[in-house]
Amino acid sequence: MICMGYASISPEQVEMVKKLEKEMRVTLLAYARPSYSSLKDTDLRRIQDFEKEPGLSLVAYEV
Repeated sequence: MICMGYASISPEQVEMVKKLEKEMRVTLLAYARPSYSSLKDTDLRRIQDFEKEPGLSLVAYEV
């Protein structure tokens, strides 16, 4: 399975995230922005049909 990777952020950005986490009392994770795949209509329909049975939401990314 392909998973998104954590974003590479600067020390200043880390501090900004920590401050926001403390203010909001949550844990935040920074991920690299993925590139969504451009699917053919037939492939999109196949994925949508597959999602129905297990009740999942799938997202297609470029690898």
